[in-house]
Amino acid sequence: MTLYITQLIDSLDVGGAETLQVTFAEAARAGDIRLTVIALRDVGGSAIAEKVQAFGAQVVMFPARKVYDPKRFWRLASFLRRERGDALHTHLTHANILGAVLGRLIGIPVVATLHSTSIEPRHDHPALRWLETLALRYGVQCIVAVGHQVAEAHRSRLRGKPIEVVPNAVSLPPGISAAERLALRREMIGDPARPLLISVGRLALPKGYPDLLTAFAALRQTHPSAALVIVGEGHLRDELAAQIAALKLEGHAILLGARSDVPRLLAASDLYVSASHWEGLSVAVLEAMAAGLPVIATSVGDVPRVVVSGAGVVVPPKEPAALAEAARALLNDPAQRQSLGAAAKAHVTHNHSPAVWLDRHLRLYQEAAGHAGASLQPA
Repeated sequence: MTLYITQLIDSLDVGGAETLQVTFAEAARAGDIRLTVIALRDVGGSAIAEKVQAFGAQVVMFPARKVYDPKRFWRLASFLRRERGDALHTHLTHANILGAVLGRLIGIPVVATLHSTSIEPRHDHPALRWLETLALRYGVQCIVAVGHQVAEAHRSRLRGKPIEVVPNAVSLPPGISAAERLALRREMIGDPARPLLISVGRLALPKGYPDLLTAFAALRQTHPSAALVIVGEGHLRDELAAQIAALKLEGHAILLGARSDVPRLLAASDLYVSASHWEGLSVAVLEAMAAGLPVIATSVGDVPRVVVSGAGVVVPPKEPAALAEAARALLNDPAQRQSLGAAAKAHVTHNHSPAVWLDRHLRLYQEAAGHAGASLQPA
């Protein structure tokens, strides 16, 4: 029997919530689920959209200039009525607001997922946040948090409404050959023999990239051949490029831009570093662990629950010296790097399986249908 699930998300640009759409699509195909992913913003040429479609899901764009655009609202309502899905799962602020209203209007159970402990200041609009809070309190049947710290961060505004914690999942990447690893390292940093650190994520305030560059500059005082690649795009690119120049790190710290082959880049690297100031449960960290990389990460969100003892190193946020010292210690100890990487991969394999993650969501869809006075009716 096939279930028809609709995912509604603000966009399919690069990001953790967006990457999870790929994981869901892959797991849904194996689980005999018909999936449609609706994006509220068309970013054009989205690699995430292409990957979702490659797993057999339908991707539809409903762009508009503002969240409460009436024309888009009724087009969305018509689409959802016509598609007759079994459950609607929303992600991020605009989707949570629209999904709650549409679910009530159409009579479809709604599950909303919260992905972060905080909001980036440039995206924090009080009116939208107020609307989202009302939507979450009164318009959805089930609220999911991607980590325990995310749930705690939102409890007060939800006034005691239950929050289900479903930690993010990640698929194990295919391996790469020794020749491919060598070629990728040469492409990224020229000399493939250099120690290679990598970090992945939007070039945005929460990711703490200025701290990472400061830490890397300190690391190079003892490891001058080390190289750092930062994979991602964002509004801080020019600022980070200026910092790289100021620290005389040109040719050593490289802004690689957005890439669609992140698992391959991780597999070609030696050490993953996350300098985030806040997170929910970082998909990028999970992907690095799944690739068997030793991880250094700041103790934000649910990172300490994932980067457990023996599977990585956790340091305080906003302390570049601590990042540098941890990287220095691991670069000096190849055996420790190998041990941490193997333990990281084992931890993710055991605790963040996409199949188990999907099953938990399916149970929540069923519960949401019950709360809405309906039931899931597989086609």
